[in-house]
Amino acid sequence: MMEIREGKEVDAMLVKWDPFKELERTLEWWSSQPFRRPFWDDRSEHMTTWTPAVNVYEDKENFYIEAQLPGMEMKDINISVTDHTLQLRGERKEEHAENRDGYHVREVQYGTFSRSFTLPSYVNPDEAKATYERGVLTITVPKQEKAKPKLIPVETK
Repeated sequence: MMEIREGKEVDAMLVKWDPFKELERTLEWWSSQPFRRPFWDDRSEHMTTWTPAVNVYEDKENFYIEAQLPGMEMKDINISVTDHTLQLRGERKEEHAENRDGYHVREVQYGTFSRSFTLPSYVNPDEAKATYERGVLTITVPKQEKAKPKLIPVETK
């Protein structure tokens, strides 16, 4: 099998693949595409503009979802549950929307967000409660009675 390169025939068995050269070519191509989204960015145009950090954990009684939502008001947060899927949506509004000169760093993100969580089958979403304190939203979903550990006493004879 022969490969043609720059007008010369080269035995394909003698061509050594250089992963760094391939990486260099890929990076050059992506840097020449300034208005194109990176290949790892799979967000669509009409999805969220930022994603809040969350912690998801459980204890013996409940299943918890904690979302970091500093600077938000409860009226801008929406929580819904459908078929064991909890949907958390909201919008963090920018207080000073005018353009400002002089920013050195601007990391706070504004706009809409949406997160979905599949709840385990052993929780009762109808009994879910949410609290918001110091910028942290905590959603508590109690476990069903049959999912809670039950102590079985051992009798001696």
